[in-house]
Amino acid sequence: MEYSGAVNIAITGVGAGTGQAVIRALRRAALPCRLLGLDANPWSAGLYQCDARGLIPRVSDEERYLVALEGLIVQHKIDALFPCLDVELPAVSRSEDRFRALGCRPIVSSPDFIRIARDKLVTYRVLSSRDVPFARTLTLSDFRRSCTPTSFPAIVKPKSGAGSVGVTVLLECADLECYRPDSDDGDIVQEYLVPASWGVKTPSPHDVMKRGRLRQDEEFKLNGVIAPDGSIAGVFISVTAMNAGTTFRICPTKDPELLSFSHRVLSVLAEMGAAGPCQLQGRITEEGPVFYELNPRCTASTAARAGMGFNDCEAALRLFVLGEELTSVAPRLSYSADTVCLRYVTEHLVPRADIERLL
Repeated sequence: MEYSGAVNIAITGVGAGTGQAVIRALRRAALPCRLLGLDANPWSAGLYQCDARGLIPRVSDEERYLVALEGLIVQHKIDALFPCLDVELPAVSRSEDRFRALGCRPIVSSPDFIRIARDKLVTYRVLSSRDVPFARTLTLSDFRRSCTPTSFPAIVKPKSGAGSVGVTVLLECADLECYRPDSDDGDIVQEYLVPASWGVKTPSPHDVMKRGRLRQDEEFKLNGVIAPDGSIAGVFISVTAMNAGTTFRICPTKDPELLSFSHRVLSVLAEMGAAGPCQLQGRITEEGPVFYELNPRCTASTAARAGMGFNDCEAALRLFVLGEELTSVAPRLSYSADTVCLRYVTEHLVPRADIERLL
């Protein structure tokens, strides 16, 4: 498909970090783009960073959400849709044919793949069965029954959570008393992955916690773009540091062994139905890379990677909407390990009249 003018792109969830990162990545694209920002909240900063904006219902009312989205897609002649909230992915994926009938291509993985990625217990079982190293994951009930003093520290988190929300650390058996039996269905327990760089076998509470917060340095992230035919269009690997789930330091690497490993892992995800941008998070342990989370979408670090040369949003547009070949997309997914990204909070000033128009 060829475009003589701008590609019209809708981005949902622009009040959150991922939506705003997609906006900034597309502003860096060597491709004329017209952006429609969408959110349920008129106070979302990303709405006012786009060329046009609209309010949509929350996806909890799925049919109302889809009808509103379809109306805006027709009104703005949208060519591509980037859903940026985890809770939206299942609805958008299941409704892909509805959007494509309107001439809009959602950048989204298959419903089965999203179902696997949205449940960390299922993610563990499926990826482990395919020889992708993933942190041992149990229901809270099973962990209660099987844990021993050597099972600690361990991580408790919602099985469908994101962004470190609801994540806590168990340091000893007594910490389980904080969890009622009726909370077991919604929470899972993962083994605590110890980075090899720490030089310790069994971490102490001081190793695990830093100033009262979960220590999140030496995180390994594998980002990739999977083409419509399942080919691996590009891989970006980095070691990062996070604070409360937000990445503030990204150190890219081009280690040959990690790149080879990453291509193998992404090929497995492609066979499972992954498409477009996706990410695996983990740590490099003494046994090698081990993951603990799978994100089937762009992430809040998307713009940072684009600034370093790896623009997965632009690549996805060229592959899924414009139908370009991998060879022409490859330059959009090239990066140097000589640059480190240091992220910080910024501001965006909005005329009050723009907000009042939406209200």
